[in-house]
Amino acid sequence: MPNRNLYLPLLVFLIICGVLSGCVNLGKGTERLPRLYVLTVIDSGGATLPIDRKDNLSIGLGPLAFPEYLNRPQIVTRASGNELRVAPFANWAEPLKQNVLRVMLENIATLAATDAVYRYPWRAGHPPLVQLQMEIVQFDAARNGEAILTLRWEWVDQTGNAMMPRKHSVLRQPVQGAGDDAVVAAMNRLIYDYSRLAVEALATIL
Repeated sequence: MPNRNLYLPLLVFLIICGVLSGCVNLGKGTERLPRLYVLTVIDSGGATLPIDRKDNLSIGLGPLAFPEYLNRPQIVTRASGNELRVAPFANWAEPLKQNVLRVMLENIATLAATDAVYRYPWRAGHPPLVQLQMEIVQFDAARNGEAILTLRWEWVDQTGNAMMPRKHSVLRQPVQGAGDDAVVAAMNRLIYDYSRLAVEALATIL
């Protein structure tokens, strides 16, 4: 009669393999899906900025230069000065560059109290009266730290001539929490802060 003890190590080995296989392969039914986020327009409470209301005032946004490290669906956070991390379960619901422009357009339209705000590219032969040209250098956040928006920008007229010296701005907002919601909220506020800064500058040159 075969000694059953000879088969015991093999049986234990097979059980362990089965447990490990179950831990590694979660299966489609238990797969964790990423959460989707968008930047949104912040309610200004009806506040507008004093801009000379020319009958033909129209505002153009763009072109916008955007850093390549943000051209990905995942939310990127900054672990240190040179180290970036990609959130494993937090994605942007649309390309971040398009989201930034769309929200900025709505913010500026509200703050400038005009519907004549257009996103680049516009119709050939019909440039807006003024154009906001931007280059975003950094737009990310450190968890439990701060969100930073660094960009170069200027207002130009419809012929492309600068209406002001080119500016280099660094805006900061605290990240009030460690989760992805807190990161997105801080970044959202930065876009509003910059929109207001840009409209304030426009009010001084019109």
